[in-house]
Amino acid sequence: MKMRKIILLVFGFLVLSQMINATSSLLPSDELSDDFMVFQGMKKVNSVGKKLSYAFAKGDQVTIKFSTRKDKNLKHVKMADLKGTKVLWSINNVASGSYDVKISEEGVYTIEFLAKGMGSRDVTIDIVRKAGAKKVFNTAWMKYNSFTPREVTYSVDSMIGYKQPVKTQQEIKIFNKYYYQNVQLYKHSKQLLGQAGVHNSQAVAYPMAITKDKIPAGAKFKCYTYSLSSVLGGAKHWAIAEIAVSAGALFLSPVGAFAAHGAMGLIGPEPGNEPVQYFMSNSQRDLGIVKQIYSPSNEAKKGTNWVAGKVGLDKKKVWSERDLSFNQKGKVTNLFVSSAHPPKASFFIMANPEYTQAKNTKMSGSAIFYAPTYRPVIANEFYYELQTVPVEKKALDYSKKEVYGTIAK
Repeated sequence: MKMRKIILLVFGFLVLSQMINATSSLLPSDELSDDFMVFQGMKKVNSVGKKLSYAFAKGDQVTIKFSTRKDKNLKHVKMADLKGTKVLWSINNVASGSYDVKISEEGVYTIEFLAKGMGSRDVTIDIVRKAGAKKVFNTAWMKYNSFTPREVTYSVDSMIGYKQPVKTQQEIKIFNKYYYQNVQLYKHSKQLLGQAGVHNSQAVAYPMAITKDKIPAGAKFKCYTYSLSSVLGGAKHWAIAEIAVSAGALFLSPVGAFAAHGAMGLIGPEPGNEPVQYFMSNSQRDLGIVKQIYSPSNEAKKGTNWVAGKVGLDKKKVWSERDLSFNQKGKVTNLFVSSAHPPKASFFIMANPEYTQAKNTKMSGSAIFYAPTYRPVIANEFYYELQTVPVEKKALDYSKKEVYGTIAK
């Protein structure tokens, strides 16, 4: 029986010994050593730099171990306070190494790695804290904000009433009415001879532009009006070759419906063979071409060219409307146009399509301008000044202070 107890006691001692050894092996290494791994890893470092910030206690020894890939030198590695004003340690132009830095005052510190030139490089970094007086210490840190109140006194104006009104008079202008002016731009009388005969009077060109000297000062354009009359040649026909154009017959409103519609036109009847051919063009060169088209020689060239084609000779130029650059054409006896815009063409070209009959033509053009007028009036203006008294007020003004420190604080 005693033998059995001895065996059980020995077995129990062995089991208890193994449990103690197992418990010891599970204790953290920090409980057995004063070295604490703060950071271990790899960072990409370029010319902007990479910063790692931690809190350390007074008496700590910080080991900074690093190495670059392919042993490329770093511009510098340094350790300083968080603001960078106090440098604890630094080294330049190194690719690797292990360095110890002693901490003389508890606080937050930054370890900076800075590369040279362009590009980045991989840096393997170990930061180890060897504990000083405080073995148990949190290397994390935080920002502490403190607010200090301060009483301030300021003065404000408080309204207690109104002073007597101040009356002033000033002259202002108010709209009165529009004034209109009909400006004569041109007035022509021309006899266009028939195409037969040796002359150069079967066509004429008149400019239609509004020159600056015709525009009244300060006025705005309202409309452009032009008219054309054509009758058979002869002195007795001049009297009836006229169209009366009166500005008073138009509806004079600068913003009326007329401006919206743009233009109105009246083309008279064509009794007998009285109409003239007209072209509106931007090229004065077209006048010479029109004279060629309505000349006897141009018609004769057609027959000459037919003969030249038969015998193999060079043909002569036969002019036609394809050689013109007109943007409008027509045949009229009486023409009246009033437009809210000036003509797009610079020249009005007329030609006599008749072979022997002369045409008496009259053409006139004018532009209507308008300008607003104002009349002066005397206006009374009143304003009131406030009656105020200064009143003192008090308030709290807070100033903010930021401090970076260890969590232990």
